[in-house]
Amino acid sequence: MVKLKKVYIFLFFLFIGLFMILPIIPLIFWSFTKLWPWPQLIPETFSLESWVYLFSDTGRAFEGLFNSVAVMILTVVGNILLGLPAAKSLSQKEFFGKGFAFIVVLLPLFIPMTVSIMGIHQIAIQLDFLNDYFHVAIAHMLVTMPYFIVMLWYQYKLLGLKLQEAAYSLGAGSLKTFLWIELPLITPALILACLLVSIISLSQYLPTWIMSGGTLLTLPLIIFPYANSGNASIVSAYSIWFFLPVLILVSLYFVCMQIHHMKKSGYRG
Repeated sequence: MVKLKKVYIFLFFLFIGLFMILPIIPLIFWSFTKLWPWPQLIPETFSLESWVYLFSDTGRAFEGLFNSVAVMILTVVGNILLGLPAAKSLSQKEFFGKGFAFIVVLLPLFIPMTVSIMGIHQIAIQLDFLNDYFHVAIAHMLVTMPYFIVMLWYQYKLLGLKLQEAAYSLGAGSLKTFLWIELPLITPALILACLLVSIISLSQYLPTWIMSGGTLLTLPLIIFPYANSGNASIVSAYSIWFFLPVLILVSLYFVCMQIHHMKKSGYRG
């Protein structure tokens, strides 16, 4: 029975792995060829034309990557500064209108994105002292903040108030309680929430286009015209280029979680 269970688990993870890896294989082939007619299993001719164009001045691959990462970092920082206190308050404090405040936090998930972003765009016009990076990051925060707050809200709900109250009774202030009690316990959820916010921010097209007027070229803005024209080879090359920062972020997540687990085991030891 135990062996059969292990076989099922192995087959499950094998299926998940194939489900994630198999779609990447055609992208790799398409990025090295201009023509791949059916029913050929493998393209007959290969070239580096799409990759050469990608890294040329016209391709603007590095500019798109830099802009995407810059906006992503600003979005993550904004979520931490605004979302973390909001999640804690909604989870552990009682105040009048708490249910309504929670609904307001979740509204961006239910209101059409175009409506929300156009409203933010009108506000951003008044804040003309901010550059496009901050304007776009504000729009990305509107999209990602509900996910961030809900994930941290649930973690704070599991944490409860007993440990904080014990720290306060022993003379610890709010800052020390947060750094030594709350932060180590919410770190896994915080890292996962930052990863989710980062991936969502990297993939945003419409908020970036509206808020910057198409002048801040992130990777989705660069890819979209080629996808619209049906240029499969260049789109595949850009898709692989876009996948690299996501792969790095996921790898960093597992590294951070491993470090956190080792520190936690060290404290117990």
